[in-house]
Formats: sequence, structure tokens, C-alpha cells
Amino acid sequence: MFTKPVSFAVLSTIVVMTLLSVVGTALAASGTFRDDDGNIHESNIEAIAAEGITRGCNPPTNDLYCPNGSVTRGQMAAFMRRAFSLPSSSTDYFVDDNGSVFEGDINAVAEAGITKGCNPPDNDRFCPDGKVTRGQMAAFLKRMFDYPSSNTDYFTDDDGSIFEGDINSIAEAGVTKGCNPPTNDLYCPSGLVKRDQMASFLSRALGLDPVEPTVPILARGSGTGDDVVSMNLPNVPVIVEFSHNGSSNFAVISRDKSLGWIDLLVNEIGNYTGTRPMQFAANEPVAALEITADGAWTYKIWRLSDEPEQSCRVDGKGESVIRLSDFRNSSGTATLTHNGSSNFAIWAWAGSSRDLLVNEIGAYIGTVVVSAGSTAWDITANGDWSIDC
Repeated sequence: MFTKPVSFAVLSTIVVMTLLSVVGTALAASGTFRDDDGNIHESNIEAIAAEGITRGCNPPTNDLYCPNGSVTRGQMAAFMRRAFSLPSSSTDYFVDDNGSVFEGDINAVAEAGITKGCNPPDNDRFCPDGKVTRGQMAAFLKRMFDYPSSNTDYFTDDDGSIFEGDINSIAEAGVTKGCNPPTNDLYCPSGLVKRDQMASFLSRALGLDPVEPTVPILARGSGTGDDVVSMNLPNVPVIVEFSHNGSSNFAVISRDKSLGWIDLLVNEIGNYTGTRPMQFAANEPVAALEITADGAWTYKIWRLSDEPEQSCRVDGKGESVIRLSDFRNSSGTATLTHNGSSNFAIWAWAGSSRDLLVNEIGAYIGTVVVSAGSTAWDITANGDWSIDC
């Protein structure tokens, strides 16, 4: 914690010292929040949550982040104060934040010189309920981190904006990438900042490493050589991740409670890492895995419903199971590619039924029809693959 107001010149040093003093916090089983699965900003949301910069949006439970919600100026003050552990201020800087839950945060960032108010030249108001625009966000961040001015004009849509200098400064610092990927020649200075975007702004500015959320694990295990592993799973579709470190055959067969054959999940030579579907169409849960291996192996199992949904385009490598949202309610087409030398096959599952979209050997590119409801995709591949909708 700080004991006196901070100047802009020392903020970057403070960031480093603050982050080095933070003890890492283990994430909840499915990530910190329930409503950001599959969001492109999720790893940055997790990063600022791990640092205590965000606490969620639904106290006291705080299991939601509200990623699509707009950031208010009061919330912005809270984000910034937590990011720097700014001390409390005894000065009441503004006349319009009395009774606001963010008043303490607002006075703290005002004392640090990060905000100047919202009604120049008087600036006796903060407008705590006002929505933060991307231009205002740039100004907050430039003051917060004391970024130098830039001679480069990064975007074409901010000419004449009072925030243009701030925008170019944070662009040069790598804090913003623009608002129209992949071109990113626009900044959208009048656009409102969403809470998920805020997480990425802050995470990049603070130099935080993205934190990938985990999923609840139903079962896991490891061993060496041949074995039969018993398990007690709920009767729901699950995903199994296998790894093998060996030079010979690695095969995994799922078996029922009578040790009857259900499915051949893996049959490869040498080292292997991949995810496979299990119990997608079985009438009873898998009771055992029969493993053939000449080296060390691991497995872990989680519910299909806990796998974050993705949307096209999706890129991957090797055998994988993914969830896609693009065809949940309607049919469509998907362009598939593969650059490997062996079998490339994709089964698209809709509930307990499935369609074979492609089954080829070697490199492949083609467009196929995908049925409505095809949300779970089982991909067999030995190279890089892509799905573009």
C-alpha cells in the first residue's frame, strides 16, 4: 500500500513492485466467472481477477463478470485504484459522488492525478454514472502510466478528437490494437468501453500474462505401461485428454461395467497428446479404460458442457474435441482445412446423433454442409486444421 500521493513518473515502477508482491490466487474450477466462457477477452479477465483488480459484478456472490456491460466512470476509478493499491484520500474532490459506492475510489484516483473531472474548466464533478468512451479510456490510461507522446498517427477515425494524442500514446505502448480487426486502422473513440475490453486494456497496460481458465475435472490419472483403470463417471458426455510418452503403440479402449467393449478412443504410435469424446452416445457410463502403452501416460476427464464454446474461425492441431456455437440454431456451411499426412475426419454431434463431415487422407481443403444443432465436433487429424464458417 502507498502512504502518499503518487506522481505520474513513478507509476510504472509502482506497477512492477505491486505485481511482484502479489501472491498468485488459484482460480475456481471453471474459471473465476460463469458468464465469460469463450469470450476472446476471458484470459485477460482471469488475469486481472487473479491480481484482485476485479471482483465481479454481482456482489456478494461475484460469480459473474458481466463482460458485455459498459464501464462507468465510477467503476473505472475502482479498477484503477485496485490496480495500483492507491491509498485513501481525505479530500472530497467532487460534488456529485456523495453516497456513491465508488466515492473512495474516485477521490483516490483524483489525488493521484489520474482524473481531472468531467466538467472543464470547473471540474468539480466526476459523473460517476457516466459511461466511459474509448477516447476517455485512452486519456485515463495515458495519465495512469505516464505514457510519452507519439509522433505516429495510428488510426484514421480520431482526427480532431481531443483524445487523439492519448490514443496514439497508448497505441504506441501496445495497449490498444484498434477496433476493426484484422485491419485495425480504426479506434472508435466514441464507442463505449465494455467490461471485457476493459480487462484487456488493463492487462496489457500492466504487462500481465494471460491466465487461461480451467474446467472442473471429473477424473484424472497417470501410469506407465499397460493397465486397466476403473472409474465412476456421471452418465453425461465427457471429454478425455490423453498424453503418452513412448515409442510404440498407444491404444485406449473404453469399457462398460461388465468390461464389454464400448469404443476405441486412441490408437497411435509413439508420443501422443489429444482430446477424445466419450459417452456421447453410450447408454451407460464408461466404467473402465483399458490402456496399452510402452511409456508414461496421463488422462483427465471433464464434462462436455464445461468445455468453453468457440465460434468460427477455429484453428487447432491433432485430435481434438471442441464446442462450436455457430450452428446451434441453424444449418450452414463450413470450410475445413488440414495439412497432415494421415487421416482427417470430423464428426459433428447434435445431441446423441452425429454426421460425418469429412473423411480423407492427407492434406485437405473443402466446404461442407453442417446440420443445425451440431455443437460438438470430434476431430481426427495428425496435422494443423482449421474450421471457418
